[in-house]
Amino acid sequence: MKEYFYKPEYKYMYLANVSYSFANALSETFGTVMLYKSGIPIWLILLIYGLRFGITGLLTPLFVSISSRFGIAKCILISNIFSIISAYMMIDGTNIYKNIVIFILAMGFMGLSNPSTDSLSSRYVETEHRGRYNSLINISKIIAVALASGLVAWGVISDNNIILFTVIAIFFLLQYIFIRKIDYKVENKTNAFKASMKYIIKSKSRYKIIYALRTSHIIERQYVPLYLFIAVKDFSVFSSIIIISLLLQVITVSLIGKYTDKNISKSNTLVTIIKVIITSVFLFAKNKVTIAFNKVLNDNFEKVYETSINTSIQNIIKESKEDNDLLSAVGQMSLCFTEVIVFPLLAIISSFIGEKVFIIIFILSILSSIFININIKNNKYIEKDQKTM
Repeated sequence: MKEYFYKPEYKYMYLANVSYSFANALSETFGTVMLYKSGIPIWLILLIYGLRFGITGLLTPLFVSISSRFGIAKCILISNIFSIISAYMMIDGTNIYKNIVIFILAMGFMGLSNPSTDSLSSRYVETEHRGRYNSLINISKIIAVALASGLVAWGVISDNNIILFTVIAIFFLLQYIFIRKIDYKVENKTNAFKASMKYIIKSKSRYKIIYALRTSHIIERQYVPLYLFIAVKDFSVFSSIIIISLLLQVITVSLIGKYTDKNISKSNTLVTIIKVIITSVFLFAKNKVTIAFNKVLNDNFEKVYETSINTSIQNIIKESKEDNDLLSAVGQMSLCFTEVIVFPLLAIISSFIGEKVFIIIFILSILSSIFININIKNNKYIEKDQKTM
């Protein structure tokens, strides 16, 4: 295991990931539930997230512009300041309706640093370590989110908002401090927005298609917790299921990294089949025990799936002749622009069919899993990697 820690850059990326995951658990794991608890209907929650990702997509090229002038760490700091604002408004749910525009803007700006993960990985992580590196990243993320979920549950149930907010803010700032240790300025020889839009519009790359298809997985990940909360109708029970689920994920994620490094294509196919089966169960599950059990399974294999897919994506970026940082931004823009179309459509549908919109969310996730696997298998860089193994 020491080869995954021998580079100081690895250590700081692990620490930064833990800090961010801990701080972001409120938004990532509890975001839709917190909004629903505040009385916001499902259709409006979908619309809020759609607008949020639209803003993120438009602002993503700023990652290249800001990080090329001031470094990646400054970009993360700006993003995390807006994350802190979003966390404050989410904890104090009474302000969301009054300041919904500010809330959406803050959520949009908090995604400004999204390309940093792929950029840092492409720069520092050795290709032969990438699968196991992503496993360790996800394991550290799981542990951080499990601990943070306990804190969030305690803060919400006991109404200790000040302590909860203070801890979240501290960990967002810690991420910035760790990234500063490995900070670098991105090379930016062209207009970032113009270059990104040109690539999105004109390129036939499967890379942007893969990212666009991931929209359904992002939606599923953020709305399955709400689906569970509506089923159990108890925040304490909901929080307990989330924490147990997270702790079990450490086992499954630790198994996939080495296998991914050995055979990316077969790894992706295997986890895709499992993910499709588990997501399909949500379409037929009726009682809360089945939903809760399947949520645990879904969370476990979601992280396994994410480890495998992220490894493939990062290899595509690493082996591409295109600028790696530009590609990282393009991927996030493709994702966000697809989200800004899909979320409002789901919001409109939900205004008519209510909670049945979850059925559409699960079907979209299943279809996306299948098409992502097809596109990864047909990517020339993945093919080249398989031939050299």
